[in-house]
Amino acid sequence: MINRAMKYKVHIFILIIPFVFSGCAYYNTFYNAKTAYNKAMKSKENAPNKKAPVDLLDKVIEKCGKVMKYHSKSRWVDDAITLMGKAYLEKGEYDKALRKFEELVIYYPESPFAEEALYLTGVTYLQRDDYSLAIGSFNQILNMKKGVFADDACYMIVESYYKKKDYDNLLDHARNFLTNFPGSAYLPKTLLLMGNVYLQREEYAESAKILKKARASARKREDKNSIDEKYAVVLIKMGNIEEGLSILKDLSERTILQERTATLSFEIVNAYIQEINFDRALKELDNFISLYPSGRYAAEAFYRKGIIYEENLGDAENAIAAYDNALKLNPADEIRSKATKKTTVLKEIAQYRKIIANPDSSTDLSKIHFLLAETYLFGKANADTAIIEYKTVLDNYSLGPLAPRAAMALAWIHEYDKQDTSDALEMYKLIIENFPLTEYSRSAEEALKRLMPDKQEEEDTEEEGGTEAETSGEEKEAPEQNETGKHKNE
Repeated sequence: MINRAMKYKVHIFILIIPFVFSGCAYYNTFYNAKTAYNKAMKSKENAPNKKAPVDLLDKVIEKCGKVMKYHSKSRWVDDAITLMGKAYLEKGEYDKALRKFEELVIYYPESPFAEEALYLTGVTYLQRDDYSLAIGSFNQILNMKKGVFADDACYMIVESYYKKKDYDNLLDHARNFLTNFPGSAYLPKTLLLMGNVYLQREEYAESAKILKKARASARKREDKNSIDEKYAVVLIKMGNIEEGLSILKDLSERTILQERTATLSFEIVNAYIQEINFDRALKELDNFISLYPSGRYAAEAFYRKGIIYEENLGDAENAIAAYDNALKLNPADEIRSKATKKTTVLKEIAQYRKIIANPDSSTDLSKIHFLLAETYLFGKANADTAIIEYKTVLDNYSLGPLAPRAAMALAWIHEYDKQDTSDALEMYKLIIENFPLTEYSRSAEEALKRLMPDKQEEEDTEEEGGTEAETSGEEKEAPEQNETGKHKNE
């Protein structure tokens, strides 16, 4: 009897062991995935580029995949789906992330992770710049009763409108956030976005008021620093340059990140430019370059030096040198494009000026002045200097082939750039008078019709009336045959 009982217990124990170890196996697999994810997030937090290590994220995806494949009935499967979606989101593989979050919401609607998956769906759409879809996902959460992610979703709607540059809707939803979630951890960030909007709209007093509230509500150092930076910029815009500079310099001394240092240094430079202290602005840029002599931020610093030399000091030679230095340092695409254009234009102008100063017997000065005018107009958007060069062509080379083109360019500038209809009309009339039977005179006549429609109609009426007065008496006795003519005669 005892032997039979012992055998029975042993048999039951043998049957239980696989289930116990199986449960341990898939829990351990998920535990390893979660541990890898937490390590990835910690590394991301401390990384200068704020990106999680790809190898750890791949490990998360691999482990979660095993739980879903081999233990699809386990209690950890919805955890694994959510975690895999998060890993894809961190990797920037947005379509895969969306599929995982959608899978969880559809197949596990009662899961405690369902709301989080819906929230992360909105975050993924936002990362992908699909603002409308992001807002739609966040609104679904707000429509839930007592949603755990309600304040997160409400804030993300505000951020979505900010990225969408829909500032009216941003302010409406931000005010709604302040009313419904006054104690939320997102309060400082919401106030910061509102302050940013008022700053961009140049409503500096309102921006300062909002940012003061943001400063008072901020608890995290990162939030405080971001808010203080914008508050300093607003102070500078309002004319409180010394106070604003003091805040920016304090922030700059406390940062060790190159990107952050660059942002603050360039704001300090903007303050000096506003103060019309170009020497200090250049010195600030030189100090930054001495700290970080290579890379895209050094390139931007050189580019900013070029702007100061070109636009504020009128020093083309040093501007060209600064732009060329920027191009040598692998700048960001936008800086590369701008610096290339600016240095090319300045070099062209310098070349034209050199030819004009030292012409030889083969030099076509009218062409050089015309090209110089075109470069100023289209290369530098400097219509005033372009006008001088076009007038040089028109006044000094009036019989040359470029004179009517110069006149038409002057008319265009007055009409479209200066929006001076009076000067434009005078130039169009000059073209008709001095360059008749040319394509330019025909274009000028069309311009007169466009700019003086009432005057043109009056002249047409007078011409038609005069012609009718010279017609035969028989035609005059039957005006009803031409209703238009009858109207004009009367």
